[in-house]
Amino acid sequence: MLNFDYSKYGRRMVVAGGLFAALWAAAGCGPADNPDSTQPADKTRVTVVCTTTMIADLARQIAGDNAEVLGIMRPGEDPHIYEVRPRDAQTINRADLVLANGLHLEATLGEVIEHHKGKARVVYLAQDERITPLESQATKGAPDPHCWFNVQYFRVYAQRTTDALAQTDPAHAEAYRTRGRAYMDQLDALDTWVREQLATVPRDRRVMVTSHDAFHYFGKAYDIDVYAIIGISTEQQPRPRDVETLTALVKDRNVRALFIETSVSKTLNDLVRRIADQSGAKIGGTLYSDSLGDAGSPAPTYLDMLRHNTTTIVDALR
Repeated sequence: MLNFDYSKYGRRMVVAGGLFAALWAAAGCGPADNPDSTQPADKTRVTVVCTTTMIADLARQIAGDNAEVLGIMRPGEDPHIYEVRPRDAQTINRADLVLANGLHLEATLGEVIEHHKGKARVVYLAQDERITPLESQATKGAPDPHCWFNVQYFRVYAQRTTDALAQTDPAHAEAYRTRGRAYMDQLDALDTWVREQLATVPRDRRVMVTSHDAFHYFGKAYDIDVYAIIGISTEQQPRPRDVETLTALVKDRNVRALFIETSVSKTLNDLVRRIADQSGAKIGGTLYSDSLGDAGSPAPTYLDMLRHNTTTIVDALR
């Protein structure tokens, strides 16, 4: 287990008590900021509040019609720099179950959860003995929270979600377990498919460069060398020497394609394009990293996201 002093990691780690008081005071005021998370709760069913879009999708797959699932973050929003909305505290306070990633992905939102969870059970899905956190490539000692890109680790998320729903709502436990088993079967099939697809790319071509350090679990699980302009948090600022080093690496390793991401800043994606121009590589496509897409995108669900990303990577590197 990594020993990491969270108090030293990022300006969003320190949240004054006054912020939470203000959030709570404002929770019942003003227009709805997120329609998904501010609808009146249906108290004939348990209420499950989820932080990221991947976790909200997972919860909906397993909850079915037996629980009300509310997602805090919208498609395309970056969890690393998520600005807490006034109604988030109210949404969390009415939950029976809160599902979060953990490993500090939620940053300030994690603090809001702890202050306003009320009687809700809170489960940090990535913080499990079956998941071995990788260390950030850029911030020594910081755990990498992007565990969902190892499909077998996301299977752990699914198992824990199934168990948490069954414990929170015993009357529908068997329904949750039935849907959970079916979803985990889909994850096992997806994991096999990803391995088969990547195996079609010669090993010396399995090198991917992205906007930020989100894909190391994917690389470790599926035998790809992964590099990025910045580290695990999109709050970090790229340094000129890092860009120069990465450009040299792309040239030295004859990297065929670089990838931009949907939920990072235009500045980071423009740097990827600049490295591609300077090195002679191409832009291989757009990957979904810290958020799913909306309903009209190629990645409205976790399963769709992994299929889209894998196909994009394989087509560009093969």
